[in-house]
Amino acid sequence: MKNPALKVAFLYILFGILWILLSDMVVDWMFVERSTSTHAQTYKGWAFVLFSGLLFYFLIYREFKEKNKTQLELAKQKDFSDAVLDTAGVFVAVFDSEGVIVFTNETFEEILSLKSEDIIGKNCSEVFASPDLANWIENTASKTLDREIENFYEADLETSSTTLHIRWALSNLTSWRGEHDYFVLTGVDITQLVESERSATHRLANIRALHEIDMAVSYHLELEKMLDVFLERLISRLGVDGADVFLIDEERSVLRFAHGKGIVTGEMDFRELPMEGTIPSSVASSGKPYSGPLDTSSNPECPRLKNLIDMKVKDYHAVPLETRGKILGVLETFDMMQIHRDSEWNDFLQMLAAQASLAIDVALMIDNLKDSNRKIAEAYDQTLEVLAGTLEMRDMNTKKHSRRVADLTVWLAEKMGASEEEIENMYRGALLHDIGKISIPDSVLLKEGPLSEDEWKVMKTHPTTAYEVLSQVEYLRPSLDIPYCHHERWDGSGYPRGLKGEEIPLAARIFAVVDVYDALTSDRPYRKAWSKEKTIEYLLENSGSQFDRHVVKEFLEILESYPPL
Repeated sequence: MKNPALKVAFLYILFGILWILLSDMVVDWMFVERSTSTHAQTYKGWAFVLFSGLLFYFLIYREFKEKNKTQLELAKQKDFSDAVLDTAGVFVAVFDSEGVIVFTNETFEEILSLKSEDIIGKNCSEVFASPDLANWIENTASKTLDREIENFYEADLETSSTTLHIRWALSNLTSWRGEHDYFVLTGVDITQLVESERSATHRLANIRALHEIDMAVSYHLELEKMLDVFLERLISRLGVDGADVFLIDEERSVLRFAHGKGIVTGEMDFRELPMEGTIPSSVASSGKPYSGPLDTSSNPECPRLKNLIDMKVKDYHAVPLETRGKILGVLETFDMMQIHRDSEWNDFLQMLAAQASLAIDVALMIDNLKDSNRKIAEAYDQTLEVLAGTLEMRDMNTKKHSRRVADLTVWLAEKMGASEEEIENMYRGALLHDIGKISIPDSVLLKEGPLSEDEWKVMKTHPTTAYEVLSQVEYLRPSLDIPYCHHERWDGSGYPRGLKGEEIPLAARIFAVVDVYDALTSDRPYRKAWSKEKTIEYLLENSGSQFDRHVVKEFLEILESYPPL
């Protein structure tokens, strides 16, 4: 039997029945005489009282022992459950259908900085400072009153010392009658998890930003364009008001302003900084970053520091730009407000500086390579000019002709929209357009009268000779169109290959007009120079037969604006 009282009563009745039946039989058997039997009945009564008392004591002691044992087990289980919940950091509160709290664990009390007596018996809305949480509990409890479901809610909880992010769960508690009379509210501190997620998300965003910046700057090999893109992305990602880059000019021993974005920092007045006496120079010299507010007490005589303070710059960071063990310059950031920057922000700034260092190093190497190539090209061109001048020494009547036609060809090509590379090749080709005449004998080249048919055959070989000579030089192969084809005619009657129309390279068609114009307007041993008007008339008459009509038209349109003419 589960009911202790019924169990005791039943055993007492059973004992009484058995006592009456058995005791009477024993007395009748042992005591035959009546007088003796009467005394025996009295002793039997006292014996019943004694034994029934012992029975009651035994039964009640046993039930109390079982009850105490059960209560002790329950207490141990409760203590164990509470210890588990407290150790696990779970906040537990139980409240009834009216919202009155009937139970809380120690962790719940600690998190609210309240004692049990300040919580038990009060409504949830009185205990929780956050009205949003109290409203969620009330609304959720009303919806889950008849359903065994769980609902979750995440919110920040302000404590006396910090702010915690709690994940609350609400579920109904079924009573022994099968009714949902109570609700269990549990909370778990997920602050570290949320912060870890936020940190991971932030780091992932930083990695993406680094990738985006890397992709963006990789499209711009020119230093200024690359820095413009880089600083724009840096300002956006770091949330600063401005940023700039100073690079070390080793030849002049100064820090040279390379580029800046964002707030006006007066850099136009400080495009160069000495290698000592300023924060950037100190960062560049030591290789150590600087972070903090700006204060003139560190260097009261520094005009740039005063300028930044006058511009209301409150927060300042400077990091060295270093790659391959060499410091290239300094990256600066500026804020108009004093802002606390955590270690993660500073680490990201360092990563951006490292990325910028690599990009700047590549850009500088490309600039140096371009400068070297430019110098080599200039040396080549000077060599070509000397060579062209040397060739003209054989025929003093054509002195400076190559340089004049080269300059005029470049001018016309620019007006006709040729690319920079095409113009460079035209210039070199124009300088060397008559290099093939190096194989022509003086008797033919310098003859003052008309050439014979055989002499013309020899003269017409100079374009082919030019091709054979220049094609052996890889650098000059793109410039072959003019030396090889400038004697071709639009109608196909030219030499050496008899090309026709647009089969003739554009460079050769342009040069053909320029060459004839310069030749006709210059003195020759066998004739005086033609007038400008007569030469123009000749070009028009031969447009469409000897010359490309479009080129002649373009040439005549720009002729008046050509400076030397």
